[in-house]
Amino acid sequence: MKQLLPILALFVVLAVPEGALAKGTGYLFISNEKDHTVTVLDSKTFEVVKNIQTGRRPRDMQWSPDKSLLYVGASADSRVDIIDVARLEVVDYLIPGDDPDQFAVTEDGKILIATNEDDNLATFLDISENSILDQIPTGVEPEGVTISPDSKRVYITSEVSQMIHVVDMESHEVLADILVGSRPRRAFFTPDGREYWVTNEISGYVSIIDTEKLKVIDEVHFDPKGVPGDVTPVGIALGPDGKTAYVTLGHANRLAVVDVRTRKVRRYLLVGTRAWNLDFSGDKKFLYVVNSGSDDVSIIDIEAEKVLKTVPVGRYPHALKADN
Repeated sequence: MKQLLPILALFVVLAVPEGALAKGTGYLFISNEKDHTVTVLDSKTFEVVKNIQTGRRPRDMQWSPDKSLLYVGASADSRVDIIDVARLEVVDYLIPGDDPDQFAVTEDGKILIATNEDDNLATFLDISENSILDQIPTGVEPEGVTISPDSKRVYITSEVSQMIHVVDMESHEVLADILVGSRPRRAFFTPDGREYWVTNEISGYVSIIDTEKLKVIDEVHFDPKGVPGDVTPVGIALGPDGKTAYVTLGHANRLAVVDVRTRKVRRYLLVGTRAWNLDFSGDKKFLYVVNSGSDDVSIIDIEAEKVLKTVPVGRYPHALKADN
């Protein structure tokens, strides 16, 4: 299995003096599925700094703990590329099984957990050794991977099976299979870890799971007026105040702003076509929404709950990570 550089080189990078690492670059990183690139934007001017060539069909992205490295899932090449943030280039890659769809990195930066959609597996990978520690069977077409706040469990969505698999991080034992809506996608935990919110793209709602009882306790439904297409929630994130959830509604071209306590939608914001994933600025003042159908990103003022502008990026953007 050929690599661009030995994995050991990554830890040489991590061992250099702190001042030599890129931290808080002020950049936004957007993966573009059809261009096979990651676009780097200046978050103040929104001008393109660089388009980084990656493997084919880059989708999900996750940071190393210190944000010196950005992991980019190039699913069509069955690898996860590693971008050195200081150099803005791919320096190596990992092989977490076939067609890695979504993934998560443990808090200590040692383990990467990826879903293998075609094989119906979840892969646990040792990052430093680039070696597979374990693979566990899942339902059909596994997708989202979310680690609990206490790092003891990982929740994996299974799109076709309409299930959430709750997996023990130490034993890799499946503790529960929880039935939700059709095509569960992305999720977050509340800060206390007691609730897990997950979007169901085809069913058009969010399921809320009690993490102690391991069962669905409520749902959040959406009814935006005058939308051009079906309500297909995918991206979801808990706001910096811990009281507000933000949900992208896909083909409805809307972002839903949800009160976490009441579990009711407070308002809808018009964004781009096929609103997909989202991320917050480092100062938590702005929310960035990736619109894969219109090849752009909506910039939202969180306090004002207002879309400020739309910025063009590459073709079929998928995910965004902010380093500002």
